[in-house]
Amino acid sequence: MATPDPSSFPELAISFARGDSADRYCVQYADMLYEKFTAPHPRLEGFGAYEAGASILLLPDSYEQYWDEVGYSARRKVRRALKEGYAHQEIDRNGYLDDIFDINTSMSHRQGREMTESYQTRPDPYGKLPAYTCPRHRLLTFGVVRDGHLYAYTWVYQVGEMCLFSTILGHGDHLNAGIMYLLIAETLQAVVAAAGTRYAMYNMHYSGTEGLRYFKEKMGFQPYRVKWERGDVTAASTATAANDRSE
Repeated sequence: MATPDPSSFPELAISFARGDSADRYCVQYADMLYEKFTAPHPRLEGFGAYEAGASILLLPDSYEQYWDEVGYSARRKVRRALKEGYAHQEIDRNGYLDDIFDINTSMSHRQGREMTESYQTRPDPYGKLPAYTCPRHRLLTFGVVRDGHLYAYTWVYQVGEMCLFSTILGHGDHLNAGIMYLLIAETLQAVVAAAGTRYAMYNMHYSGTEGLRYFKEKMGFQPYRVKWERGDVTAASTATAANDRSE
């Protein structure tokens, strides 16, 4: 489906809160996403690559409020997955390399496209994640497990006010059990509790199939026209300190 006229989307401004602590990832991750999201759009003149039609979920102040608002259908699927013995948890990716490979190769096509070559080989061990000191700037790795095996996973960048579902895949034989609903819902619960996350992003709203859009909308994602802001806290703090010294 072609992306509708961007002027029809409601507008948002989302800050990456660059440099809000001394942790170097508060700068590195903010700069990485800002440069990627605001690079020129390949087809829409005057827009950044991820500005017109980003799939965004506006999160309330508490996860409990989100859970109440998300709708019966999504809650039912999460409960089904839990009833069938699946559980959500933060994972060490290197403990599940074979399972990740099984997930990646469980379907030859996703979203109408053949899986790329990088998914067709067993993944090499991942590098150790940094010892982050800032809860608002970090890479998180979550999964859905049962009986010691991984059946869905997501790599999530928490950057300032928002989290980005960067990579997300589930095993084709287990999708009907609601594992992806569980993965999204309890990942949101974790990031809201740890970082006070206000927004979640799941790529562009009109990328992929109608089935993927249906899933996104069931979880509360909608298309927005987003003004991405570095939100340079370091620069603001430096300017404030300079003004204080001059008084």
